[in-house]
Amino acid sequence: MPYVLLVILLSLPFWALAQVAQAEPLPGLPLSGLMAFVPAVAAILLVARAQGAAGVRALLARSFDVRRVQGRGAAWALVPLAVVVTWAPALAQGGLAPQSSAVYWAPLVMLAAFFVAALGEELGWSAYLLEPLENRRGELVAALLIGAFWAAWHLIPFLQADRSWEWIAWQTLKTVAARVIMVRLYVASGRSVFAVTLFHALDNVAAFSLPMWGATYDPRLTALAMTVVAAALTLARRRAG
Repeated sequence: MPYVLLVILLSLPFWALAQVAQAEPLPGLPLSGLMAFVPAVAAILLVARAQGAAGVRALLARSFDVRRVQGRGAAWALVPLAVVVTWAPALAQGGLAPQSSAVYWAPLVMLAAFFVAALGEELGWSAYLLEPLENRRGELVAALLIGAFWAAWHLIPFLQADRSWEWIAWQTLKTVAARVIMVRLYVASGRSVFAVTLFHALDNVAAFSLPMWGATYDPRLTALAMTVVAAALTLARRRAG
């Protein structure tokens, strides 16, 4: 698919950057994390070629389409799920210990930064790539395909952050399960890019808000919890017809 190939091509400079300048703005976040905007850029380029400036404006307008979610309380209830699932193991082991005085304002700063980064992804994954795949393959298969590519796209940054293969395997499971949840949220919310972007951003904030700025994040329990939730949502949707 041209979109997938374009995403890979545009990601290459960021992977190279992280190899040359081995710095981490946050623990486990190499400079290749700047590739978060690549999915949106790829979508904009392809939409511009096919639909011109009007198409690009329409795509960008999806960024804050919160009105689509009105009257869909069940969809909104899924948004904080990422935080609950990620923090549950830490809370069970004694709570979230403050990292410093910055703990009170840092999550708000991270939420703003991660929302912008998540928007850079979801304008691509959700607003551009999902619906053509969904029309051809159905919601679940489309979610699994996007989730698999999403996980594979992160492989090089994970290796650049010196993650173990066991950690990567669990995080891959978590990533695919999260995408199934996010696609369900997207559809249930009236296809709101804003809603799925907020979920995505909160997922990142939850991980990096753990003690030692996310260095204590362990994807094992998070992956299992996300998988259970994804399976439950899929089963509920099928029973509802």
